[in-house]
Amino acid sequence: MSIRDCVLVCALILSSTLILCKPANAATDENTTNSCVQCHSQLPVSSFMGVRSHSWSGSVHQKHGVTCDKCHGGNPDIKDKQEAHAGVLGSSDPQSTVYFKNVPATCGKCHDTEFSNFKRSRHFKMLESEGKGPSCVTCHGSMVTRVLGPDNMVAVCEQCHNDRIGVLPYIPQKAKAVLLLLRESEALLDATAKLHQPAEGAAEDQHITDARASLRFARLSWHKFDLDEITDYLQGMYSSLEMLPKP
Repeated sequence: MSIRDCVLVCALILSSTLILCKPANAATDENTTNSCVQCHSQLPVSSFMGVRSHSWSGSVHQKHGVTCDKCHGGNPDIKDKQEAHAGVLGSSDPQSTVYFKNVPATCGKCHDTEFSNFKRSRHFKMLESEGKGPSCVTCHGSMVTRVLGPDNMVAVCEQCHNDRIGVLPYIPQKAKAVLLLLRESEALLDATAKLHQPAEGAAEDQHITDARASLRFARLSWHKFDLDEITDYLQGMYSSLEMLPKP
């Protein structure tokens, strides 16, 4: 069975399913001299801020030196509490950098590519016009960030996309199917690239290069939440692989 046939079979199975339903050392140095970290880490775990501070400890953000001030503002070089908190606003304040509608722009200061794509999504347009809709923290959390897998993605999407609300209730399962297809496509490309590994000093086969480009665009499209566009890019990847000479 050819690669294209495999794709078509996968697509039919997925369709029927849908119908049915900074370096570590630098980070360490910054954390030890940051007054926000020094103070908040001493708060009791039983307090609200203590819980959030201790949750941040050991997180990806902590390992990359993303300290409190990077998102909340304030001055981490000052020991005085009042002065250090100057300019810090609560998350319920529309002017706050962590106000729900402002979160994407705040995250976008580091995650600029993801933010650029998210701004092109219906989710972002809803967030801007109606003040409701998913934001970065909806899927990824804040202090302890996560990357959703196929199963827990369904649970998050179903908060809005369900029969009770009636907003495209098939989307959670479609998103799961497309993410699974994306993961399988990544694995297939890796395996195929190894089979067609060029001789030392030789250039990579152009078809493999084209397939990598299609896969990269598919990944980038994820934050636009355009599931059909992702599938189209993956089809382009498979088409490129079909053109490879048989090993």
